[in-house]
Amino acid sequence: MLGQLDVLAQGVRSGSYFGGLVADPRCADELVPVLALAHALRCLPGRPERPFALGAETGDAIRAAADEILARVRDGSYRYAPDGDFGQAVAEAREAARWGDTDGAWRVIRAALPSWTPPAPALLAPLGLLADPVLGPVVTRERGRELLATPRAGRPGAVPEPVPDLDPPGLSWMAEPGRWNAPYGSWRCLWVEGVEPEELPGLVGQGQGQGQGEVAGLTAPPLRPDGWFPHDVRRPDDDAAPWEDRAVVAVGRTGTAGDGTGSGWAFGFDPAARTHGPGRLFVSPAAEASRGGGRAVVLWIRRGRDDASAMFHLSVAERGAELFAYTLRGTDVERSGTVPEGLDPERVLSGADDGERERRLLVAVQDAYGLSLPRHALVEGILPELTTRSWNRAPREGEVFSYATVTGGRPRT
Repeated sequence: MLGQLDVLAQGVRSGSYFGGLVADPRCADELVPVLALAHALRCLPGRPERPFALGAETGDAIRAAADEILARVRDGSYRYAPDGDFGQAVAEAREAARWGDTDGAWRVIRAALPSWTPPAPALLAPLGLLADPVLGPVVTRERGRELLATPRAGRPGAVPEPVPDLDPPGLSWMAEPGRWNAPYGSWRCLWVEGVEPEELPGLVGQGQGQGQGEVAGLTAPPLRPDGWFPHDVRRPDDDAAPWEDRAVVAVGRTGTAGDGTGSGWAFGFDPAARTHGPGRLFVSPAAEASRGGGRAVVLWIRRGRDDASAMFHLSVAERGAELFAYTLRGTDVERSGTVPEGLDPERVLSGADDGERERRLLVAVQDAYGLSLPRHALVEGILPELTTRSWNRAPREGEVFSYATVTGGRPRT
């Protein structure tokens, strides 16, 4: 019981232990996945491989199930799927969380908790939730304590005060200092109106419109070690041409139209852009992404540093055609099309330091289009990922494109 209390109050970690309870076949579906996750985190690539020990003598059936569960936990395919009404709620919550709505997912789980019945008297809570790659990060330590304090299976007791939602509204929170964005120097995001996240590969996936073979699809995010930062993201394959700028984006669903009546937006968020900002070969993916009929918005922000000024880029397209775009570096602005007054850089970005300009632009964009981003899902790496087509075009005939290749190695002794 102490082991169960520990993982719900402190999270899954190396050393999780449930004693002989793990050998009870009635509890295997709840406890073995948690032990598999703890083992997988302890044996990430680059770390020594260790035997998967369950901490108790178990029968052949549980041992075989444990090895299968460990494989699914490692490749991200494990799904917690209890029976009954609670199982239906878990499936609904996963659908919400897998595209970024972790607060909505927790509300579904919270409401269904009274319907959960322990398969054995000594099992305190539905611990299998913690090993699910989508729902596990939804159950934060505070929510784990709320789960423990919630009466269930017809038992009487006081209902605990709900834990507050985690995601702030809109986009302005991205300009605030904090753990999630501390290491970022350059981030970018594409929103596409009226499409589902599964449609983004067909609009902006690697290979789309470039004659480079099959279009890239969505992939599950890799298993993340404790203490990882959101900028520790996968990089595109090294087969790209030197001028190419493919982004690995986290894909989800968010927001409504500015008047609150829209059908929502799919987004692709790159937390650590490989390049410092739009260059002379840059082509915004907004026009290509909007060819389905809705609008598309691209926002790219690079924070200033000693050797480079801050950069702000905004481009908006509709029905395959760019409506307007601008890029501001320091005090220099490049623009095209007619920029709406509420988004005009001279109105929004003048007379302030870089931090305030970033906040103003984020507020202006969120107000104009009703956009937002799910902070908790981005921080925890819940969302599927997509490698986009290049954000740069190929050099035209006669254009000179210069680049340098740097390799490193260990000196001989």
